Order: sequence, then structure tokens, then C-alpha cells
Amino acid sequence: MKPELTSLKKFRDILAFMNLPVFSYIDSDDFAIIKIHDMGLKMPYLTPIFRPDYYTLTIIQGGKGTFVVGDHIYELGPYHVFMKQPDIYFSSGWTESPVGYSISFTRVFFEKYFRNGIDDIPFKNNTNALNYCLNKSDFSEFEEICAEIYEEAIAVSNCKYEIISNLLINMLLLIQQHQSRLKVEIHDEKNAAIVTAFLKNIDQNFNSLISGESITLLRTKEHAKLLNLTETYFSKVISKTSGKTINQWIDGRLIDEINYLLKNTDKPIPEIAEMFAFSDLKYFYTFFKKNTKNTPSSVRKDFNASDSDRAHVYRGDVVNIRATW
Repeated sequence: MKPELTSLKKFRDILAFMNLPVFSYIDSDDFAIIKIHDMGLKMPYLTPIFRPDYYTLTIIQGGKGTFVVGDHIYELGPYHVFMKQPDIYFSSGWTESPVGYSISFTRVFFEKYFRNGIDDIPFKNNTNALNYCLNKSDFSEFEEICAEIYEEAIAVSNCKYEIISNLLINMLLLIQQHQSRLKVEIHDEKNAAIVTAFLKNIDQNFNSLISGESITLLRTKEHAKLLNLTETYFSKVISKTSGKTINQWIDGRLIDEINYLLKNTDKPIPEIAEMFAFSDLKYFYTFFKKNTKNTPSSVRKDFNASDSDRAHVYRGDVVNIRATW
């Protein structure tokens, strides 16, 4: 059995779907903090597949789990700090009861209190998530901030979100200290802003494709038009500033999304091809093999071969799930 693929995006809807408590202090989908150890998870536990519209920060003092973000797998254990971007396929599994906090916040929440938004907190190597194992001393700083945020969240105060946002930015700055800087020309603010806008437009395009709101995969011409730039200038800026071409960015994201659906869902391959604007199934197979050296069918077959009879609790029911969990 594979985790169920859902279309839910909002934090409270996702908790309810998993039959987990939605505490009364969680009064917004733009920000929430929970103590994971208070959620009543029965081990081993597996979540459905979501594509949340919020950032997720997970601070783990104890326990053991595996998070799947897009086509990437992250192992979590004691003293881990994990963060993922919004609008990416995400599922998680726990084999040992987690102790710690989970914080979710949307871009809207962040931009409400910080004019520049969150774009200047870069993810390592422009991946969709980061995962750090810290020493006990460094981890305690994160744990203390989480405890303060939690106390503010459950309090009745007209200014609690202003206080929470300041605590949150402190935590993000701590994360930034543990990151390797992106190898981009940050000193050129204009070029950096173009790259940031381009990556954001890629996100929006893929979200529209997956939701069915669009049937067009944007390429260089369309992205340049969105940013009011000539194709030549736009291409030079992206290549020079990020070290990757426009098509490398788009094709890399495309392969990542396709791989995830092949491995983690039973969606028919022709439907996956159509979802990402491939009108010619033969070309879809050619494109995929050129970029991965494998066929879509072989990727799915090889991944499914890892199935086992290991039992997990899924939405309150015991199920068999693959060994990688």
C-alpha cells in the first residue's frame, strides 16, 4: 500500500483528515504550532501525501522518522531541525514516538510582519527542504524558542502573532547560520531578485498544472514575458547568477515531480504525462529516459519491489507499507 494522495493544502484540514486533534488555540491556517508528542500518534505512524501551502519547521528532541519531500528522503532523529518549503509533495512516517514541535506558517503570515518576506532565507542548494542534526547546545536554542512560541500561541492576547513572528524570525536566522550559502552573486541585488521571481513563478506554474488549473508548462519565452524581460537577457541572468540554465531548472523540477508520482502513487503513467502538459506519450517516455536513463515503468517497478509486510498505523488503521519507512 502507498500513502493516499490528497488535494488538501490547509493545516487544520490536514490534521482533521488524519483524525488528529485540532486544538482550539489553532485559530488560523496561516500559523500554527503543535507539540508532536501530544498528538496521540500510534507507532509506527504514516501520513497521507499532501501538498501543503505552508512552510513546515520540525524540531525533534527525540524519536525517529522519515520525511519524503518531492523525490528526496530525509531521516530525522534526536536533535534534528527540519524545514521544508510550501507547495511540494510531502509525506512522513515515524517508527519511534517523536518528541518535539512542528510549526507551520504561510508566506502570507511572514510577509504580514516582514516587508521583505522570506525569500532572503535561502534553502541549501535551492532544494525543497533542509535537515540538520545539531549538538545538544545548539539544539537547545531552537527548543527554547519553540517553547516561547508555543506559550504565546496558546495565550489569549491581541498582539500574540506580532510576538510570535519576532520569535520565528530569530529561529530562521539560527537556521541560516547552519546553512551553506548558495553560490550565487548575492551582491547583485537586481539579478538575485530576478532569480527569486523566476523560481517563484516555476512553483506557481507547477501548482497550476497539478491542480488542473493550467495545461501549459511555461518555458523561457513565457517566463521572460512574466518578468518583462527579453529572452536573451533573462537567459543570461539566470545562467550567470544561479549556475544553471532556465531549462535545467524547469526540467529538474519536472523530473522531480514525475519521479515522486511514479514512486509514491498508483496514478497511471499516461495521466502523469498529461498532468505535466505532455500531449505526446512517446515524447514523454523519450524525455524521461533522456533525463534519468530509466523508463517511467522501470522506476515504478523498481521502487515497488521494495514493498514489505512491515505494519504501520495509517489514519488510525494498521496497514502494510514499504520497507523504506
